[in-house]
Amino acid sequence: MEMLSRAEAEQRIRERAASDPDFRGQLRADPRLALASELGLEIPHGVTVHVHEETVSEVHLALPPTTEDLSDADLELVSGGLCWAEPTSGINIP
Repeated sequence: MEMLSRAEAEQRIRERAASDPDFRGQLRADPRLALASELGLEIPHGVTVHVHEETVSEVHLALPPTTEDLSDADLELVSGGLCWAEPTSGINIP
């Protein structure tokens, strides 16, 4: 099983969406399913996925979560650099 960082997983998704119109459409229509199938992981029910498409005249910037809204358990995950996809070492990719 291949281990990808979040940045590597995002790059993989971007590259696939750029080269595969069907995947891009699936990503727009059902991002949870598209990510699960491409990365081989289940996205927890409490996690919402938003897909934004940029254009030449419209840029999207994703800001990291603020710590003021995080529970102590969530703060532990963030401070350790962990993510929901794999609680110990990044994202597992089959």
